[in-house]
Amino acid sequence: MADPSVELSPERVPKHGEPQRTGGRARALAASVTTVAIETAISWTFLDRRLADIVMVFLLGVVAMAVGFGYVASLTATALSIVALDFFFTAPYLSFTVEDHRHYLTFLIMAFVAIVISSQTERIRREAAGRVRLAMDRMRLAEEAEHAQVEVQKERLRNALLSSVSHDLRTPLAVIKGAATGLLEGESSLDPARRRAQLITIADEASRLDRLVRNLVDMTSVEAGSLRVRKEWQPLEEVIGVALGRLEDQLADRPIEVDIEDEASFAPFDAILLGQVFLNLVENATKYTPPAARIAIRARAVTGGVEVEVADWGPGVPPGQEERIFEKFYRAASTGIGMGVGLTICRGILAAHDGRIGCVNRPEGGASFTFFLPAVRTEPSADPLPEPSPEP
Repeated sequence: MADPSVELSPERVPKHGEPQRTGGRARALAASVTTVAIETAISWTFLDRRLADIVMVFLLGVVAMAVGFGYVASLTATALSIVALDFFFTAPYLSFTVEDHRHYLTFLIMAFVAIVISSQTERIRREAAGRVRLAMDRMRLAEEAEHAQVEVQKERLRNALLSSVSHDLRTPLAVIKGAATGLLEGESSLDPARRRAQLITIADEASRLDRLVRNLVDMTSVEAGSLRVRKEWQPLEEVIGVALGRLEDQLADRPIEVDIEDEASFAPFDAILLGQVFLNLVENATKYTPPAARIAIRARAVTGGVEVEVADWGPGVPPGQEERIFEKFYRAASTGIGMGVGLTICRGILAAHDGRIGCVNRPEGGASFTFFLPAVRTEPSADPLPEPSPEP
């Protein structure tokens, strides 16, 4: 926010005819006296009493006072200039007596011109000061509006985060607590199959909780721009397999199709980060599709890199929300499932790889998430190998 102390106050630019404060009036008077004295000395020394030239010199001083010190200072300089012109430069010299009465007309014209110059200069000064003050007010208002907008965004994100945490983190915790309590209360009466089912529930929900917390941590890294990408040329099939393995229980009843072109089998990427992209996209597909719906992962070579698609056979994305689903804490209005950070993390990771991601609804139904991964391969050197040196 702009500092009010630097604004142009009424004391700095007094209104027309308004007296300046004591300090400013004293400075203006001193400046006027000094300016007229210097002009008198210059005119006396160099202008040889050429009255027209001397009048111009004194008018220049009036303009300087009007610009630098304001209306009162310029009027003071005008009066002193006429007195100096009469005393030093009109016969009889060094006397206030005027021998040629035509000089009175010169004094009147000089006074009129000086007053007009002072008035116009004062008006320009006031207009300039008003424009500066208006510009500063606009800047201050713009900064205040921007600050208010930032605060609104922070509050909105804070509320979204609290809402997500209260729902998505408490749900697995409640399931874990319920299963653990059931084990403790029925420790002696539960049959082994029931006990195993409870333990599996605890393990599954703990894994889910771990993924939620990891997503929050990853989102923080994406927002802070602190993701460290360690690219290495490696097979896509391997990182896809690891991601599918981590979701084995969720994918147990689903047909999974993986199709990778030979030209797209290798690419430079960070295996841990890209694995998180596949994990989020596939898990996202399991959340928004029927339990037995098919999921397809395809990769093909395109100009400049590799294009990967994760497609499902579910209801698709609500129209108009294809881009919004990548925003932080945004969840599709028709579902409200999940915390709303998985796709944000995917976009951040791919941006760190200099890639991109988007979503469209497939004509035959379902959603298609497609991302581009740049792959610039270093060609081997074409220089011939050096001839081996002959043995001695």
